Amino acid sequence: MKEVFDFYNLKEDPFSITPDPEYFYPTRVHERAIDAMEYLMKKGESFLLLTGFPGTGKTTVIKTFLSKVQGVCAIPLYNPTVRSEELVSYLCQKLGLSKFEGKLQALERLREFLLESYKNGQRFLLIIDEAQDMSDETLTEIKHLSNLETDKGKLLPIILVGQPSLESRLKDPRNSQLDQRISLRIKLLPLTKEEVHDFILYRVKRAGNSSLLFEKGAIKLIWKASRGIPRLINLICSRTLMVGFFYNSQRIKKEYVKIALKYLNL
Repeated sequence: MKEVFDFYNLKEDPFSITPDPEYFYPTRVHERAIDAMEYLMKKGESFLLLTGFPGTGKTTVIKTFLSKVQGVCAIPLYNPTVRSEELVSYLCQKLGLSKFEGKLQALERLREFLLESYKNGQRFLLIIDEAQDMSDETLTEIKHLSNLETDKGKLLPIILVGQPSLESRLKDPRNSQLDQRISLRIKLLPLTKEEVHDFILYRVKRAGNSSLLFEKGAIKLIWKASRGIPRLINLICSRTLMVGFFYNSQRIKKEYVKIALKYLNL
């Protein structure tokens, strides 16, 4: 791939599907998500709900927020199948709190640690990914974690990240108490055709080439084929650059996108 990047005067792949804050394109809704996360930490709120279809940029938004904010230690939970009785133990282990016997003692050790850290200006944030796959029992345990607080705010703010089905899960009567505690809700949407154009140009420029031209027809087809989902946009554009390289063209044409789509079976 290096020769492809060199051909286009790019320092690296501008369309990598790996979430990278350096390539974060701030649409209005994505900026609103970061503002909401900053508010969550500043005001000591309990929960922020971040939903969106796969590939709409949830992980990138979170990484971008964490790269900007100071004094916040994020605790990620990537395993949505964790049992409720394991959750507190997991948090203690991530914070280096290993000396406890049973859940109640673990919870007390966690509270003491977070309170002392809060007094010293250290803030912690629990980020739960794919939360729509969690059991009702674990969601209830998460609700209980929001009781860790001072008079000024929560000791452990929580971001629930998931697909749109998470909203339906929370509307279930069994999860109504948790749903009522969520004060901040952001839903990431696919990009519009105009945003797809700006997204592509932004990433190409970040990678070192401000003159690489995607023709209008090419961008329109990328928007239609990707349905405005950033991950798919990146995937299509990356393959399209390879096609353009094979045709020795510095202009990205609609025909090249068609070839890339066939290669990707999209």
